[in-house]
Amino acid sequence: MVLLYNFEDSFGDLYHNGVWKKLGGRVSRKIRQSVVSLASFSGATRIFACSGIFIHWDGRWDNECQTILTSASLVRNPEYPYDGNDEIIEGLRIEVLLPRKKHREGTLIHYNLHYNVALVSVQELCADPQAIFKHGSANWSSKLVAAVGRCFESSDLMASSGKLVPWSGPYDFEKLYYSTCRITKAGIGGPLVDYDGNFMCMNFYDPKVGTPFLFCDDIVDILDCLKTRYAQVSFCLFNCFGEVF
Repeated sequence: MVLLYNFEDSFGDLYHNGVWKKLGGRVSRKIRQSVVSLASFSGATRIFACSGIFIHWDGRWDNECQTILTSASLVRNPEYPYDGNDEIIEGLRIEVLLPRKKHREGTLIHYNLHYNVALVSVQELCADPQAIFKHGSANWSSKLVAAVGRCFESSDLMASSGKLVPWSGPYDFEKLYYSTCRITKAGIGGPLVDYDGNFMCMNFYDPKVGTPFLFCDDIVDILDCLKTRYAQVSFCLFNCFGEVF
């Protein structure tokens, strides 16, 4: 699937409305501070835009430089659409839209095109870790979840509610699962959270069969491999209340 051009369509409920009321004020505020939008540019041409979430990477917490987990589609060359010859576009400029509509230049740190995961750093002051990660298998039969994303141009923060789907979908990829949450391309790379605000998965996009996602446990393993590969020291993941899992 080649994703082209329109990354600004909203989905679900805008912040303060609908599902946000069910999540509650404290959880909603933490999610609002954690979720950003990113766009990649070649010259003046925008190549891609998607969502992302702050994480606590490699065991260090630098109040002036934050790390964002997002989709590697942000930097993937669209001329090689998932055909085994994936490449990134060299020399892209990455711009990050932070909460409160602040814009900062982002820097690609690491990426894994096979799992469609990327890490971007951004210079930004932050008082405490904002990422909302949690280990643990989901309860397929009863878990209510919300897919969250942010638009790049409007800065709108959105959430769509749904449930986890207990099947792996039509693609030959054992780590990819689905939810009934309906999103647009703007939600790619955004988090799937439970109603306690815990990060469970990272969302991708498929308008036909549901919203694909990559489980947090698998993301932890992927980041661990990146950490080993690039000789990183250690990292921790936090839930939205600052607890380590």
